[in-house]
Amino acid sequence: MDDLKSLLKTTPKYINILSQNGISTLKELFLYFPRTYEDRKEIKTLSTISTDGTLQTVKGFVTKKSVFTTPRGKRISQIHFIDEEETPGVINVFRGTFILRTVKTEKRYYIIWKPELQYGKIQFTHPDLMEATETGEDAYNFWRIYPIYSELLWIKPARFARKIYPLLSYIPQVFTEYLPETFLKKYKLSSLSQTITDAHFPETLEAAHHSKERIFFEKLLGIQLVSLEQQLTYKKETEKKEDINRDHIKEFLSKLPFELTWAQKRCIKESIDDIYSWSTMMRLLQGDVWSGKTVVAAAIAYHIIKEMKGQVAFLAPLSVLAYQHFHGLAKLLLPLWVRIELLTGALKASQKTSIKASLHAGNIDIVVWTHAIIQEDIQFHDLQFAIVDEQHKFGVRQRGFFQRFWSPHLLQMTATPIPRSLTLAFFWEFEVSIIDEMPAGRKEITTKIVNQTELKKLKARILTKLSQKQKCFIVTPLIHDSEHEWLEEIASAHTERENIVALYPELQGKIWLLHGQMKAQEKDTIMNEFKNGTYQILVSTTVIEVWVDIPDATIMIIKNSERFWLSQLHQLRWRVWRSDLQSYCFLHTKRKSGNSYIRLKHMEDTNDGFKLAEIDLRLRWAGEILWTRQSWETDIPLEILTDSTYLHTIQEAANDLIHNYPQAKEKLLKEGGLSDAWKNLV
Repeated sequence: MDDLKSLLKTTPKYINILSQNGISTLKELFLYFPRTYEDRKEIKTLSTISTDGTLQTVKGFVTKKSVFTTPRGKRISQIHFIDEEETPGVINVFRGTFILRTVKTEKRYYIIWKPELQYGKIQFTHPDLMEATETGEDAYNFWRIYPIYSELLWIKPARFARKIYPLLSYIPQVFTEYLPETFLKKYKLSSLSQTITDAHFPETLEAAHHSKERIFFEKLLGIQLVSLEQQLTYKKETEKKEDINRDHIKEFLSKLPFELTWAQKRCIKESIDDIYSWSTMMRLLQGDVWSGKTVVAAAIAYHIIKEMKGQVAFLAPLSVLAYQHFHGLAKLLLPLWVRIELLTGALKASQKTSIKASLHAGNIDIVVWTHAIIQEDIQFHDLQFAIVDEQHKFGVRQRGFFQRFWSPHLLQMTATPIPRSLTLAFFWEFEVSIIDEMPAGRKEITTKIVNQTELKKLKARILTKLSQKQKCFIVTPLIHDSEHEWLEEIASAHTERENIVALYPELQGKIWLLHGQMKAQEKDTIMNEFKNGTYQILVSTTVIEVWVDIPDATIMIIKNSERFWLSQLHQLRWRVWRSDLQSYCFLHTKRKSGNSYIRLKHMEDTNDGFKLAEIDLRLRWAGEILWTRQSWETDIPLEILTDSTYLHTIQEAANDLIHNYPQAKEKLLKEGGLSDAWKNLV
């Protein structure tokens, strides 16, 4: 087949733009789907047109062009035309000198936009204009459902439509069906060739919708297949017990200086029951910060150490968090004669060698470590339980490491509240336990939305808190659409620090900054100095989302909070809910009105992370909530992600492929490009 340049009959400039955006082959071009469609099946006259706010198409003959200035000095270009019935109409363009030069009088144009009736005439404001030829070259543009593509630099949406339309006959040669016909019929899916064709130039809007159904079905199917294969690969058969000895759990709970919540006790029971089922436990433990996930994990670990004589590995994403978990677990388990060690990259080689030898000999019950240690040569005497903190940073490679040790029971913990529908869609390989109850006696975070004037008035209150040896975080957002994001992060943090120093001159030397571009050792030093009181105000980017506990940090100010999503704001504010002191989170925004303000009000109304995650899910893509869940971010519509019946059908289809169509399953995972397509769809 010819190369893309000769097929498209275009210049190296455009080929280079396509290549920079991942389009180097005809297949990749076909997988660049439209983001939406226009119904151009009917070309109307001005007498039959509707002014109800819907997109309409009219064919008009341009009679004259003019420019006039309003009494307020606004310059408006006007193009006057008549339709096929010679009814006059007007096109308004503000500052439209370019369109006046390009649109010619005594030429016919298709006018596509939402018409309005003003001053007794049908008027279009900033419509799409396309010259109507008499040769039929524009036939693909009209009398059909027309695709609208996302613009790539200088490649306009209309150029994609014009170039792809004549290549549609190549689709059967480029795409070979990999799903059996019986499977397609069972789940009411279009064939692959039909799906690609209808994605670009469908006969009807219903056909476009049906092509999307296969795209979304296959995207979720791919995720479910990967999840199921990981589950089948990881799990091994284990001993099943009906009569479980829970004496060690009771012993552990009796030694605690506080009473666990019912939610914590339920999650412990679910995990212990799972351990004694027919196969390896793979469980996801969800709960907000301070809901007590670590205590739940420690109780399960103690049971495995004492009852099953096994070892436990606790994996944290950062060294500073490993230190934090080590001290927390030591406080809980050392009084019960559990041997626990910390293994990080910062240790001397001789210390690492000694700890590794003790692990291999079985002289250590629990080791707390970071992801970096997985790279090293580690041997366990009998690893039976792995605990992973912050599951969204845990990937297939880490799980493969644990498979080397006969697939120990796995508990993955996350403080990111994930809506139930998303756990069903994206974490199918895991059973899910949720701590949906907070420990009694804790003071709620007080969250308030403030503008710039109100923020300045907080100075006296903040100085009072700081005089009581409390601390303050000031979080500055990062502008994510910059090509030089790291420079933006540094500049944003430095600028905000200068502003705070100017506002609090009496705290000169007590204000510092932290951003993601600093080296790990520098970050650790700054956080430790902040914790020890060297600094009282820390200006930071969102790098503090997963950082160390600072119990006396009780104030957080989040600048330009409208730039953050609710789940991210919720994660940030828990940084100041680490003690029994009253804590405050101030959400700074430029104006307390509009949709952004309405959205932020949810933060004032609730501290429930799951409620906020559900609100986020209604407002944005699920991938934003899941953040770094490998490459599984999604543009799948909300109505699909919240339809449990549909998601169960996907699970049924995944099982069907694995057990009845193994060859098709392999082809889908290896060749199926649809699961990564439709990235531009709105």
